[in-house]
Amino acid sequence: MTSSKAKIERRTLSPREMLSKAADNTQVMRLRTVRDVLPGGHMAALTPVLVDWQASKIQAAEPFVILRNVNYGGNPIERTTTLHSVRMPLQGVRFAEFILVPPKRMGPRAPVQHAQLRFVFEPEYHPELMSLAGARTGTDSRFPDLVLSWETWLPPDLKYNAVKGLDSSIYQLTLRAFAGPQRFLEETLRGRAWYAYRLALPGGEIGLVELLKVVLALGDGVGRNTLSRMLEEGEEAWLSQAPEDTADASARRDWQMLKEHIHQPRDYGDSRMHTASEDEYYNTMIHSCATLARYTVLVAAHRLVERGYTDGLDLKKLPEAALGEPEAWMREAAHAKLGGLFMRGPLAVSYAMRHPQTLPDKIPGQLAKAGLIARRDGKPLRVHYTPQGDRPYDVTGADAVDYSNS
Repeated sequence: MTSSKAKIERRTLSPREMLSKAADNTQVMRLRTVRDVLPGGHMAALTPVLVDWQASKIQAAEPFVILRNVNYGGNPIERTTTLHSVRMPLQGVRFAEFILVPPKRMGPRAPVQHAQLRFVFEPEYHPELMSLAGARTGTDSRFPDLVLSWETWLPPDLKYNAVKGLDSSIYQLTLRAFAGPQRFLEETLRGRAWYAYRLALPGGEIGLVELLKVVLALGDGVGRNTLSRMLEEGEEAWLSQAPEDTADASARRDWQMLKEHIHQPRDYGDSRMHTASEDEYYNTMIHSCATLARYTVLVAAHRLVERGYTDGLDLKKLPEAALGEPEAWMREAAHAKLGGLFMRGPLAVSYAMRHPQTLPDKIPGQLAKAGLIARRDGKPLRVHYTPQGDRPYDVTGADAVDYSNS
């Protein structure tokens, strides 16, 4: 019998492998989740979603973007992850949700929760897996919804620690993209449910598409900067350990080509669409999955207001679209021993009271007061998705629960 704790030999993807995938959007990357790493040592399975700007048609009559590194079809039990390129229309968004995922057997008031954004598309606008787009065998190449999740990006042997995460320099940040059914399956296997708050952006579908554009633009920018930084830091280490037939001038050329391919900065003419370098690291309190999802919704809302879309909003209660700034005690707490943590505990409580947006369970209420959460029977519309109760999917796609017309 093979021990489940047998030592795992890491496999580092080469620049040539990564370039090959980048050059062909029909390729699928199937990875061993805890074995395969990028140059620099971070898990390849956690690679951020990137926009293929050259292949996308944003200004077309039927606009779409090509997304790379969308997770669909992996098996969390055997620890495999499958990353696809996806053709995703920039129209036909049926509804969007701010989703909270509390730990197992805990409810929506849990102090620690994961947050993510979900976009559900009309059937004729479902995103399409490019690896199957040309199939003629009856294969279903489409899926109903996209889930975008801000997460820590770690090496396989490093576990996330909330206290250490107060030091903004420790954990890299990544925006991961999932086909919704894949994400729900993985969280169901962990015993976690979705508490989904239906978003209400001004402008109807225009507002929902704006939110989708904002989160993808932010995620693409952070992802490219993080990848560029990791490649810069890992180049010499990878070349020194590379097989003899790759550690030559051609390998360096591949590396340079990869860096040039990844580093493609975009100018959106809006400072809110760019994060400062200190914002490109995960921070437990100020740059967490929840605060970044909230920030994305608020950036989209403010951009819509500036274009004249204000329907349903209470502008007096619309929070500013801003991320918090690290405070000295955070870094100190991240490296403190037990006594130091107790000394800084009151500072954390005080910060959370002054900045309630750092607490995931407080965010839906803030958005609802501003008019950014849909209502049903006078209350913010929340759907509790579980495998045993209301499910987000059935045989027709994402039609199992739809209160979009309520």
